[in-house]
Amino acid sequence: MRELSPRGASLSARYLVVSLLAAIVPLAAAVTLYDRYAADLVLRLADQRVESTLAATASKLGDFLRNKAYQLDGLADFPPLAQIAGTQVGDLDTRLLTRLQVEADSPDVYGILFFDRADRVIAALHGQSAIEPELRDEAGPALAALPRVDFQGVELIGPMLPPDGRPGWFLIRRAIAGQAISVALQVRLASLSELLSGASLDVYRPLLHTPGGRLIEPVGTQWRGDLPLVRAPETAPGWYAALYRVSPQLPLPGTPARYVFIAAAALCGVLIVLIFVYLGVHMRRRLKPLVAAAEAVGRGEFALDIPAGGEDEIAMLARALNRMSAQLRALIRTRVESEKRAVLGEFAASVAHEVRNPLATIKTCVQALGSREEDPARREMMQLVTEEIERINAVIEGLLGFARPHDPERTEVSARELLRRLAALVGPMAEEAHVALSVLGEPDLRLWVDAGQTQQILMNLVLNALQATPEGGTITLRAWREAGFACLTVSDTGHGMSDEVAHKVMEPFFTTKPGGTGLGLAVSRQLAEMNGGSIEIASLPASGTTVTLRLPLAREETP
Repeated sequence: MRELSPRGASLSARYLVVSLLAAIVPLAAAVTLYDRYAADLVLRLADQRVESTLAATASKLGDFLRNKAYQLDGLADFPPLAQIAGTQVGDLDTRLLTRLQVEADSPDVYGILFFDRADRVIAALHGQSAIEPELRDEAGPALAALPRVDFQGVELIGPMLPPDGRPGWFLIRRAIAGQAISVALQVRLASLSELLSGASLDVYRPLLHTPGGRLIEPVGTQWRGDLPLVRAPETAPGWYAALYRVSPQLPLPGTPARYVFIAAAALCGVLIVLIFVYLGVHMRRRLKPLVAAAEAVGRGEFALDIPAGGEDEIAMLARALNRMSAQLRALIRTRVESEKRAVLGEFAASVAHEVRNPLATIKTCVQALGSREEDPARREMMQLVTEEIERINAVIEGLLGFARPHDPERTEVSARELLRRLAALVGPMAEEAHVALSVLGEPDLRLWVDAGQTQQILMNLVLNALQATPEGGTITLRAWREAGFACLTVSDTGHGMSDEVAHKVMEPFFTTKPGGTGLGLAVSRQLAEMNGGSIEIASLPASGTTVTLRLPLAREETP
């Protein structure tokens, strides 16, 4: 078998490629656009999260400093605090000392310091978290080196980061009204920087920016890396939270799900490719029989039987090719039979002219001689010659009838009358052959046929059945209605036929009987088709034969 199409021009291959592009390109575009949109959305959400985290951290820092400023305000406004000037801490009033001790024992405060106008420490009270104070009488120059900013009526000094690794601190100081001294809380720097711990975000490290440009880690130590990239609003001048990106690649939230989605889209693409490859191969496999059938028809082979399961377009095309081949086969058969009949017609006319007249003369002479012959043996020979002449005339009549049949004259014919006359004609022959003859079905059917031609068809069928049925057998005539046609069957219990014989038995001049002409069934089929009907033969060896004659019903009988 030749290929369906030249290389590179396969319709199914082009269909596969176009279909794949139509399916894969939109899918890839949709996945790409969705991935970009999702990435942008996640980045925006991440930026919003960073901003909200920084804002929350800035709020915590501000609350801490405001609380300490409020604590310092309450202490500075405590009236007995005025006696601190020139008095040792141990000599202070018990009520004042208790108040100072309570304030100094806060876990965020190392101690409470009092300064004169020269920023020298004149008194100090250390709490439970106290460290060795670094500020002595010479604190003026030391404080002068630390950054100072104002914050809501108090002064923020520092931070101080000792070089020996001790914890850092800063001061919140305020002047005492009406006095030449000021009071300060020595605040633990880590208490403020620890508030940054909640600001850790994936690859971001939170830092506390202080005046002077120092960066403090959440543990209270100085950060000596690069400058932060993102900063929060200032809590106090120079004091604000910041974030430093420790990794150049920001892990996007939902990245695993994104990879799963991309993998699922890729899997869908692979499945689409596999499905279309399967469809292309399947379509090519289904098209090959159609191409082979078309090539067979081109070679003149019309006996096609293309599998046509299903209701799709290819199945419809297969059924159409089957119908076309059947119609071509019928058309060619009809054409061949027409040509045969034309040849037979010419031959029969020639025979009728050249043979029948001499045969008639011979028959007359033989009959005359036989009537005068006294010898019985010679008279019997004359009788045999006469019978053979009659048989030759019968053959010639059969040829003429097959080659030049007259057009049917259709009328309404009662099936009851046809079967009655047929039974009357063949009944005696059936009894003589010891064969039972029965009539069943619907004898009241009315047919639209030529009565004489129909009677001839049935007679031929019944005579063939009688010749094929042994003694004790049965011949059954049955009539019924089916799909707008009258069905008349002749069934026998004879020796039957093989499939090969059954396919040839209605061809002209084909016979299995000694002395047969092979024209009886051929003429019967021809007459049936001329009356708008058909003949079908079903037979099995040793099981009998059933011949079905389908003829049109009369108009009032048609449902």
